Amino acid sequence: MYNANILKPIPRSKGRNAIGWKEPIPFHGSDIWNAYEFSFLHNNGKPTAGILTMEYNADSPNIVESKSLKLYLNSFSMLHFTSFDEVLYTIKTDLEYLLGTDMLQLSYETNSSFTNIFSNSSTFTCVDELEPDEILDYEPTPSLLETSPSAGQEFYFCSHLLRSNCPITNQPDWGSVYLYYHADNKTIQPESLLKYIVSYRLHNEYHEECCERILYDLLQVLSPKKSALICKYTRRGGIDINPLRLYPHDFTLADLPEEFTQLIYSRDFHQ
Repeated sequence: MYNANILKPIPRSKGRNAIGWKEPIPFHGSDIWNAYEFSFLHNNGKPTAGILTMEYNADSPNIVESKSLKLYLNSFSMLHFTSFDEVLYTIKTDLEYLLGTDMLQLSYETNSSFTNIFSNSSTFTCVDELEPDEILDYEPTPSLLETSPSAGQEFYFCSHLLRSNCPITNQPDWGSVYLYYHADNKTIQPESLLKYIVSYRLHNEYHEECCERILYDLLQVLSPKKSALICKYTRRGGIDINPLRLYPHDFTLADLPEEFTQLIYSRDFHQ
């Protein structure tokens, strides 16, 4: 049965304080959720099938706990609505109240209108093929990150070996990391980046917090002119979560290189 009270808010401030972020937060971005199993009934009883996409700003006071969102969205499966607009308005109203923002964007893409291409990461240097001498750390270890001099070039790195765990259920969350930055005078050593990403393997933290922790640690060692990071997680319970963070505040989506921009709304193969 439909019940908006199922939704559980989680304050962003708690995770950010634990990471070490200080106000004002020096980044901005959004959280992009894709619900692949969302369905409701038209007035005549015919069900829908499609992908519900939800995006809201990273400056909202709260995030939503994923299991509560799954239960909430599942409660729509036997509800009748006169139009797509009506059901989207209901969800928008409930989630904006919970998140503490009026900036939620929603779309519902049916099978017949599906247009999203798969991600093209050919520009990115994938660190997964590297063979480090030994990996011993499976909790986030910023000291693993090593740098070398750089003359201010742009860099693109990715890895598909991110694994962390839900702090509520301890279930694994699998994801890909895509990193772009314009270096000032340092760049990251690829093998050290691989070890650092693997070090999240036993870590319990929400998707959004893991993304912000990775960004925090990279900024500490690199001090780049600008940086963009997106963590694209595989779906669990029919939903994937994709936190996007841009640094600094005046670095906007319009300023991003096309090689990174096309990753944001495309689908990774494993999604």
